[in-house]
Parts: sequence; C-alpha cells; structure tokens
Amino acid sequence: MHTDIYSIFSMLRVPVRRLAVGLVAVASLAACSNDEDMTIPVTPSYSDPEENLAAFKQQLEAAPEGWEATLRPLTGKVYTLFLTLGGGEVTLYADTDTTAAQTPSHSPYSVELTQTVNPSLVFADGSNLARVPGGKNPGVDKAYSYSFTRGDTLYLRGNQYGDELRLVKASAGTRAAYEGRALRNAMKSVSGYLAAVHYLYLQPSPDLLIQFAVNPATRGVYITYLQGHDVKFFGSDYAYAPGGMRLKSPFSVAGNTLQDVAWHDDTRQLSVVYNGASQPLQKANIPVIPLHYLLGTEYPPGAAFPSPGVQLLPGWSSKFRTLWMKDDDGAMQENYSLIYVVPDIHIENNTMDLYVYYVNPEDDYVHGKMQYKYTKTAEGVFDFAFTGTPDDEEGARARAVQPHMPTILGLLENHRFRVEFFDAYQELGGVIPQYISVDDPELYFTGLWFTR
Repeated sequence: MHTDIYSIFSMLRVPVRRLAVGLVAVASLAACSNDEDMTIPVTPSYSDPEENLAAFKQQLEAAPEGWEATLRPLTGKVYTLFLTLGGGEVTLYADTDTTAAQTPSHSPYSVELTQTVNPSLVFADGSNLARVPGGKNPGVDKAYSYSFTRGDTLYLRGNQYGDELRLVKASAGTRAAYEGRALRNAMKSVSGYLAAVHYLYLQPSPDLLIQFAVNPATRGVYITYLQGHDVKFFGSDYAYAPGGMRLKSPFSVAGNTLQDVAWHDDTRQLSVVYNGASQPLQKANIPVIPLHYLLGTEYPPGAAFPSPGVQLLPGWSSKFRTLWMKDDDGAMQENYSLIYVVPDIHIENNTMDLYVYYVNPEDDYVHGKMQYKYTKTAEGVFDFAFTGTPDDEEGARARAVQPHMPTILGLLENHRFRVEFFDAYQELGGVIPQYISVDDPELYFTGLWFTR
C-alpha cells in the first residue's frame, strides 16, 4: 500500500501560474506599457504604388551600418536580429541560438511590391530566419510589408502570418558589436548564469521589493513585486542583446520603466537602471516575496504533509516528528494508518479545510474533512480555530479518525504558524511550504504543494 501512496509524492508540485502572466497595477504602481496602444504616426502616402516602393527603398538605404531588428512572431516569442542590406544580399544575425548569433547567414533579398500595392522586404531561402520558431505557425514570415515609421524605427508586418519586424538604424558601434560576437557572448554568458540562479531581486526602497524569475529554456521572465502589503505580477518574454537581455514588454513601477537588463562580464551580474542609476540584481535561492502573499495565486494554498512512514521530507524538526509519530503509532494500534494531512487554505474567506487521508480498519483508503477558520496578521502569522465537520460522508470519515490524532490536531489549533518557503532544491528540485510555530521555535514541518 505504501508503495502506491508514495507515488503521489514522487513529483514536486509547482506554482499554479508561471511566466507570461499579465498584471493590473494599482496605487502608485503604473501599468505595464502596451505597445499596441501607442499612437501610430502619420506616414506619407503616395497614390502610385511605385512611389511607395521607391520611398521604402530609400528608407532601407538610409542605414549604412545596418539595422538592429526585433522580430515578434504573432504566435511565438521575441527575437533579436541584426541585418545589413547591399548588392542584393542580406547578412543576418539572430539570437535563436549561439550559432546564428555568431555566424550570419548570407542570402538574397529583394524589395518589391507584394499584392501589387505593398512595398515589402522579401528574404529568400537560406537566411537565419529559417531558425526562428514561429510558435503555433510552422515558421516565421519571409516577406514583410512596410507599415509606418516612428523616429528611426521602421515597422513592418509579415504578409503570411502577420509577424511584426521592427528595424532600428544601427550605429557603427552596434554593428561592430554584432560582428565581434557580442550577441553570441551575451547569450552564452547570460543563459549559463541563469541556469544556476533560482531567483533575482531588487529592493530599491524598504517598502518595495521586485523579484525576477527567469527561465532561459522558455525565454520568459516573471516579475513579482511587493509594495507595502500589495503584491502584483508581470510576465514577459525576452530576447538576448549584445548587452544582455531585452524584455518584449516593458515593466513600469514607481515611475521607472524597466526593459533592458544588462550583463556585466567583470562582476558576473545582471543589472537594471532604476532611478537613473544601474542597480545590480541580487541572487536568492528561494523567493524573496513572502509566501503568505502568494498562496492561492502563485502557489497552491494546500500543502500535503505525509506521514514519515510514507515519505520523509526535509525541513521537519525532530520535536514535531516525535509528536506526529505519537499519533501515528497510536492510530496504528487501532488499525488506522495515517497517510497524509492536507491543510487547504481558502484565502477568499479566511477558512481552511483540513483533509486527513488514511486507511481504515476495513483496509479502505479514504479521507475525512475538518473545517477551520483563521485570522492572519499583516506579517503572515496564521491562527487556526476548529469549527466542526461537515454533515456528509467526508465529515463522518473525519469524525472516525479524529480521536486517533489528538496531538497533531492539538498542535494545529493551539499554535500560531508562519507559512514560508523552504529550500528543497537539493532533495526535491524546488521550494516547498514550511509551517513554523511562532509559539515554539522547535516545532516546524514541511509539505508538498497540493491542489484538490
């Protein structure tokens, strides 16, 4: 029996939401920028499509050092490109992988009218565009029609899938950086650094904490920020750049807009510009935003505490294990086998359901449900109070096992608890929840994320 139950805990449960989650900003936290809402400037129009084509060619030729580009596949991520045009050949770098970042492709291109009226930049087969994933599409666009100009940026739209290509005039220094393998070096350094870092954070003031969780495999960054007692979330894809990383969507907080994340080879750190100054991002093994702010949103509000006979978890005090085993052994004397206990917190109404999973004397694997209410301080201290059992089968099963676990239930009701993150990366590959008694520092225990 224990072999089957053990498999329940064979994989660590992960937070409910990951990257690419939007935010609704309130109070002094400004909403994130939305590129789709920007005002599109008026672009000169010509009645003759050939005049449109000539004007577009002239714009492309006005960048002798090439173009630094951002490619946004309609259903994909975001990618950095660098291209030079001349003599019918396009030289193209891409941050899809380190090979394309250091070795440009050389392939034909044309500037022509598509659909008889749209001046378009058309890439022939053989360019590094073939290495760019198209998301849900089989690839990315190869022909891009001119949309409008904003400052030094040309906005183009793909003719087949609607992918967006933004071209920005490059300086001589920018071109030298790409040709000097700066993009490849940044990709290798930053991705290697992030692979060994769990969390990054910035605390620009005592009441503002900004946490970054970056996943180089998905090229996504997830930002959680806490101002006072107000927690908000922001997600964005990112691309690599010669200087580090660039977020697809800029993140705005307290009058600062964060989009570029710089890499420093000398200090082996990432940084952002905040309040006009470069601020290094500090490393952390576990999230720096307290867990009680994130229960029910980023992390499941339930935690499964397995009996030590089912699975041994790190983060249990010897005192708590001894008290648990007192009930465990006593229940076994009455032919009840405790498997695990699950406090399932309901943040929305300050209640908690306590589920007890056990094997009864008839050798049936069942669970019972007990009901609690709780209060929580601003510092995240929970105080639970038993309110009864439901008048149904779950309640009946709870009442059957209740007399056999007085110590465990007494600890829950007679102690106040902080619920915090515990670093279990070495044992389980991630963080798990830990309950810590504020009334007895020798009482603490961990569980596994649990969602019913």
